[in-house]
Amino acid sequence: MTRDCIAHNLFIVWGFPESTQNFIHRELEELSRDGHEIRILAGYRLRRADISPQLASIADRAIYLGHAAHWVPRALAWAARHPVQMASAAAWVNGLPHRSQLHRARMLAMLLAAASVCDEVKKRGFRHLHAHFAAYQTELAMCLSRLSGVPYRMTCHAYGIWKDRNLLAEKIRGAEVVLTCTEYNARHLRQIAGDHADKVHLVYHGLDLDALGPPVPMCDDLVIRFLAVGRLIVKKGFRHLVEAAGLLASSGHDFELTILGEGPLRDALAAQTRLLGIADRVHLPGAVSNRDVFAYMRRSRALIAPSVRDENGNIDGIPNVILEAMASARPVVGTDLSGIPEVVKTGQTGYLVAPGDSRALATAMAELITDPTAAATMGRQARKLIEEHFDVKQNVARQAEILAQPLH
Repeated sequence: MTRDCIAHNLFIVWGFPESTQNFIHRELEELSRDGHEIRILAGYRLRRADISPQLASIADRAIYLGHAAHWVPRALAWAARHPVQMASAAAWVNGLPHRSQLHRARMLAMLLAAASVCDEVKKRGFRHLHAHFAAYQTELAMCLSRLSGVPYRMTCHAYGIWKDRNLLAEKIRGAEVVLTCTEYNARHLRQIAGDHADKVHLVYHGLDLDALGPPVPMCDDLVIRFLAVGRLIVKKGFRHLVEAAGLLASSGHDFELTILGEGPLRDALAAQTRLLGIADRVHLPGAVSNRDVFAYMRRSRALIAPSVRDENGNIDGIPNVILEAMASARPVVGTDLSGIPEVVKTGQTGYLVAPGDSRALATAMAELITDPTAAATMGRQARKLIEEHFDVKQNVARQAEILAQPLH
């Protein structure tokens, strides 16, 4: 992508900058470091002190919709000036094959949001809209494209593909380009895209390896520490990890497990540790900063990522913390689900087990306890894989190359 092309891109998110979306922020920061002027359209701003100067600058210059009490009147005023165009767009939204009436109502709300900023987008001369997430963020982009005539692109992450799933085929059909972050996602999107499958491109998210610095060697402490990180929700599979910890403890292994994160299952997980008699070795300290995650990582032998598919079909892609652990030269025990097998390879970068298989998790963890040499070797190989395939500089360059290609 040329600098001119980036300068006229409007990236669409919702809350900005979300603490759970560092994988997006790294790409924006890399583009900013490379001299591109990044502009964001977001629903609202999140005040955070733990962000880089580049990201703070991007946040300061973003366009924010604000509270609906502010943007709905602006939208109605726009509709009063353009009644035919607004009525046509509303009929288009209403006629789409939404998954539910709630999804239809959501997109109508996004139409109002789009109308509220349509004049500003046209006035600033944006030539491309680029939505991150294939849910309401892309629906906002679609509506804004319909009203303004500015074409849209989208980057699909796991949530929009596997949980939300509204209008995926239609979203691909209308987009100039579709990016996604795992080969697993890409295969699925191409399958449902039909004749538009060639719009779908794989670009892995990357890490800023210069900022991370060289990995710290594993500790030789008497107590082996394992780490897990994520929201305490069903798809993270932490119930199975606690079961595995119980099996590991009953087999006589000495270890500690820390699960970082907050969520609705916190009390249930804490009760489970007490029931299994392992509350003294399984710790739930809550959510911590990204810097503190790396501090825990440096003291750990491995990361455990026991992801499963939840009752709504929602799954992870490649959890960002897996890449961070591998960049830290730590092996990963992950599940054979979604994009995880693209990076976690048994005996090379860690161990891959079946989703929900607590006994297999315990066996893999035991291997890492009893064979520190193999653990260190797998950690070094994990770091090498990250250097070769997940450097943010290389991956952002690849993304720019795709977006600069002649469009459909």
